[in-house]
Amino acid sequence: MRAFLAAMLAVFMLIPCAGFGEEITEEITEETPEEIRLLSNPLPIDFTGGFKPLEECYQGDTVYEDPTIRVEITYKDVRKYVRGYKGDAGAWIVDIHVGHASQLRCAAAESFSVDTTQNAEEIAERVNAVAAFNGDYIARQKDGIVFRQGTMFKDKLKGKRDILLVDEDGDFHPVHLAERGSFTGTVDGKKVINAFCFGPILVENGQALQKMPSFAHLDPDEYYARIAICQAGPLHYKMILTTFKQGYATLGLPLKAFAQLCMDEGAITAYNLDGGMSTTLYFHGKRVNAEDRINNRDVPDIVYFASAWDGGKTE
Repeated sequence: MRAFLAAMLAVFMLIPCAGFGEEITEEITEETPEEIRLLSNPLPIDFTGGFKPLEECYQGDTVYEDPTIRVEITYKDVRKYVRGYKGDAGAWIVDIHVGHASQLRCAAAESFSVDTTQNAEEIAERVNAVAAFNGDYIARQKDGIVFRQGTMFKDKLKGKRDILLVDEDGDFHPVHLAERGSFTGTVDGKKVINAFCFGPILVENGQALQKMPSFAHLDPDEYYARIAICQAGPLHYKMILTTFKQGYATLGLPLKAFAQLCMDEGAITAYNLDGGMSTTLYFHGKRVNAEDRINNRDVPDIVYFASAWDGGKTE
């Protein structure tokens, strides 16, 4: 990551917005890489994708950077979280800065209202994802909530799952064991854009939760591949995936250790998505994790980060 500006005060500038015919506001803070523009309203809140990533913006197979988004992938040894294990235990840490909350998006295999699955890479390519990840496996859920890109598809909360609300500013709001009727479409006076329903909450207010719920689908003490969506600051996100480097879906971290990893990586809020054979990291036209695994599970939905830059065609 390039050096952040040390100044604590924000600097505001009005400059032409490439590709949108309106002004954008560039705010540079210590949380924002110097190169990333903070945009006023770059992408519509719908099910269209972003601008196609440009090949010249890739820096090898680990970094993508244009004026509206920066993605950097690192692979780390996480054996210290697994007592007594002597093999190769690793995690992919995907660090993401965007210029606007609308660049954090969701897409479905066909529709969020039907039970259809598809290869995650194919969904990602259709919506021009810079980086994409599996979601919360909505097709499997009999209860819970399906709220994506500002649209409600199902509300059958029963107080049995933690949910994660993402508001219009891209900020995360974890809700423990959300009850039916508790979702109003707003949180802290802001519109909710996406709501995830797999769980549990792993990190809240910068602290890893010490007591993990025993939901039937979690197997919290097992060494499963897992994936978390995390917020580390304003418009600053991390996606954290654990699996052994060989890519076997049944090997990863216990849930409590995974929560500790997310906290150690700087998550203010971290939320568990579907893992196991669904665990997916797509970048630069391919699946990065578990490339050697033959049976990659098709998924009904993805979470992805999109570019809001058209390559300067209208500048």
